[in-house]
Amino acid sequence: MTKLFDEINEKDKEILFKCLNAVKKNFLKGEMIIEAGQKQNSVAYIEKGSIDIVKDNFDGSKIILNTIGQGETFAEAIVCSGAKKSPNYVFAKTDATILFININKILNPCSEVCSFHKKLLKNLIKIIAQKNVFLNQRLELLTQKSLRERILFYLNNYRKKFDTEIFEIPHSREEMSQYIGVNRSALSRELCKMKKEKLIDFNKNSFRLFS
Repeated sequence: MTKLFDEINEKDKEILFKCLNAVKKNFLKGEMIIEAGQKQNSVAYIEKGSIDIVKDNFDGSKIILNTIGQGETFAEAIVCSGAKKSPNYVFAKTDATILFININKILNPCSEVCSFHKKLLKNLIKIIAQKNVFLNQRLELLTQKSLRERILFYLNNYRKKFDTEIFEIPHSREEMSQYIGVNRSALSRELCKMKKEKLIDFNKNSFRLFS
């Protein structure tokens, strides 16, 4: 996944932060970073920690749309689309440090138009494109017909991401159930069945796929 400051060295980053009037904020684990419906005009860069992007269901339950961590960004699609208001909540999954950069500062460079500012714009375009691919994968996950198919699709995506036989998922069982849109008890039962049938093996958040 492309990072916002890829191929921009630390010295140039400091100059860029000043040019962009970037604002750094700290959040405690569980603290709300963005509220659904809140006006949003900044791209948010995770300098430290991780966050959950959460959507409310009509029945009052919540779905975790995505969990992202250090070096990644969020809210870029909202502010670039001109939507202005966030459709979802964002919570700090851990203690987190977030850098907020006003989109107008990114899209309207200063008169010097530094080479690293151009690189920043290219990185932002790549990030939005890659997030679009992710959303298509998310849609494919939610259209899997059975609970088992959803679990296998979910786990296989993380296996591909880390390209290792044994891999870690970023979600607890409750969070995983929200992410794939199923009941937690049903998820736990199905995971145990799949383990008994030797389709998967797991210990807490560490998983292995045998198929």
